[in-house]
Amino acid sequence: MLIACVGAASSQGLAVLQPERDDTLSLVHQWIQDRPRRVGFWVVLGDTDARSVRALLLDGARMEAMLLLDRCAKDLGQILPGDLRPIHPH
Repeated sequence: MLIACVGAASSQGLAVLQPERDDTLSLVHQWIQDRPRRVGFWVVLGDTDARSVRALLLDGARMEAMLLLDRCAKDLGQILPGDLRPIHPH
């Protein structure tokens, strides 16, 4: 099954990855507004891949998590700092 997530990344790797909801979009906006070198993004992943990425992130392997996310992403795009419209999960 595919799931949609939002997240933030920096040159150190993945910083946060959450299921796509209005409240998690707000969380990503806070992360990228407070830290200008971070990039917000949305991604569509298989649920098994998403669990693997989150496990790496929780283990502190931020760069490995970002690389796995990049390899497994079915679709990926940037969330711009001024993009405040509500989202609707797929």
